[in-house]
Amino acid sequence: MTTPEMEATIDDNPVPESVAEAPGGGQQGQWRLIWRRFTMNKLALVSLVFIVLLILAAILAPLIATHDPLYLDVSKSLLRPGHENHLLGTDVLGRDVFSRLIFGLRTALIVGFVAELAALAFAILIGLVAGYVGGRPEQLLMGFTDVMYAFPGYLFAVILVTVMGRSVLAVILAIAIASWVGQARLVRAQTLTLKGRDFIEAAQAMGAKGPRVALRYILPNAMGPILVATSFGIPGAIATEAGLSLLGLGVQPPTPSWGSMLTEGIAYTQVAPHLMLAPAILFALTLLAFNWVGDGIREAFDTTGRAQ
Repeated sequence: MTTPEMEATIDDNPVPESVAEAPGGGQQGQWRLIWRRFTMNKLALVSLVFIVLLILAAILAPLIATHDPLYLDVSKSLLRPGHENHLLGTDVLGRDVFSRLIFGLRTALIVGFVAELAALAFAILIGLVAGYVGGRPEQLLMGFTDVMYAFPGYLFAVILVTVMGRSVLAVILAIAIASWVGQARLVRAQTLTLKGRDFIEAAQAMGAKGPRVALRYILPNAMGPILVATSFGIPGAIATEAGLSLLGLGVQPPTPSWGSMLTEGIAYTQVAPHLMLAPAILFALTLLAFNWVGDGIREAFDTTGRAQ
């Protein structure tokens, strides 16, 4: 989820003049320039490669997993890593930890990406309309946004999951509904900044109407801060799902989930530390990778040199 501090940091970065002033054919060249700036940040580039590998692993989970993640064999309970063809050992029910970790990765990425994209789509709709149209619609939309902003996002997600029930879809909807507010405020702020620029006035003078101006000229030029917010929002959604699992409100067992694996592993830390260490390490690396990619995107769009 986008925190107020994160939103302020993103908002503080101005829309790059090189992108904002090139709404036409020059945009492709500007995006190539931004990509070159991003690749100069080696940590961000390595993190992006790591995320791509995670996505491929999630897609190919049935081929990578060495065992059925749902298969129970209590006779093999709490095997240590490497014993009896179990790379990372087994849990208390004899299930293969490595296989559950891989399928848990699939659950985490589905929740993270889908929840964040759903929140982003709603935020763009609200923010663009409020910022570009102004007047009474802006007052109504931002009034609704401010009311939603008053509710703690995590608490709101807990309430929604409690009402809708424990499932992947319920968790995704709860996180999306609880996390769109900060992004909507960000999109509105970027829209207000851009709609007074000369190239927007020129497009309007040439006959471009409201929706065309908003979607073709304003939105593409606001993508820098939006992409940064999204790169931070995805790990936020993954962390929220894990937090819900710690409260017993995450994805319904026996579906593999990093949060549920951490919850189960805590109870056996002394006798089987691998149950907690394996998901905790991968969880931490995943969150760090997304955050470093977000930093790289922010630096790539920052033409003032402050992010260097």
